[in-house]
Amino acid sequence: MNDKLTFYSIAILFIVACCYVIACAIDMVTILSNLDTVGLSMLPFVPTFSVSSLVRDDRRYSETHPSRLYAGLHTPAYRVLNHVSKTLLKAGLYGACTTMMERSQFKHISYKSLFSVTIAHGYSSVTIGARTIFAVDEWTKTIYHIDASGRLASTDYHQGYDMSDVISQVSEAIEVLKQCYKPDTTEVVEEVPREWVLKEVLADRPYHRDFSNVATCTVTANLIAPSKKSVAWAVEWYDRNDPSTTRIERGFWFNAYKVEILDVVAWLPHSLLGGLDNTPFMNGTKKTARLEIPVWWFNKNIAPKMPMPF
Repeated sequence: MNDKLTFYSIAILFIVACCYVIACAIDMVTILSNLDTVGLSMLPFVPTFSVSSLVRDDRRYSETHPSRLYAGLHTPAYRVLNHVSKTLLKAGLYGACTTMMERSQFKHISYKSLFSVTIAHGYSSVTIGARTIFAVDEWTKTIYHIDASGRLASTDYHQGYDMSDVISQVSEAIEVLKQCYKPDTTEVVEEVPREWVLKEVLADRPYHRDFSNVATCTVTANLIAPSKKSVAWAVEWYDRNDPSTTRIERGFWFNAYKVEILDVVAWLPHSLLGGLDNTPFMNGTKKTARLEIPVWWFNKNIAPKMPMPF
């Protein structure tokens, strides 16, 4: 009787143990299949997400400290910064990024949350998305670096640190930016040409005779003085295509000019010059002008008074 009881007990324990082993095997298969999904099943180490937790948050140096204390810590990050700047300039994307390059010991370039390279008074970092893949802790003078496979490396700072992996990772982010970036397009609005139409005569002017059919001669006249009386005029125009747009045009001229022509002084009426815009002496500021005047006025006012040549 005791032998049978022992046999059944052992059999039950064996069955329970087999069930436990099978359950563990199923769980292991499930875990391994999930690792395959994220591509980590073949890694012999646990990948690191970011080095930000390994670097102190407070900064040791600031712009008040002499650069000789920390400038040498920037060398590896400068190689990344120079590569990123050249690549973005070549791709025409430099202007799309946030850049701060004016201060000597603080440099930064980034595009939103895609990537960033920062150099700040001994501290330097490179980020891809939310991951800080490279950093230099200025307190401990330690380099922290996560390579493309997720492996973390830490070493004492030295200027010759190989930055090719960091540059490669940032270059991949820039390639993503090249494919996804769409520059803002500015709509060009063609300006409608204005067509000015007379709206109102605000101050009228006398209208001169047409001397186009009158014989004229060309003389050089020296202004002595303008007349005391003058004529002012003003007209308002509106745009035929946009009547709400208006402009006012103003002008004036002197009634006459006291001039010297061939050593003879005479008063030359402005009305003889013809035309609205013919103000030869710039309203009194210009002293000499070449004028077209009627021959009859020259014969009447200048020729009789010309000095004899002998």
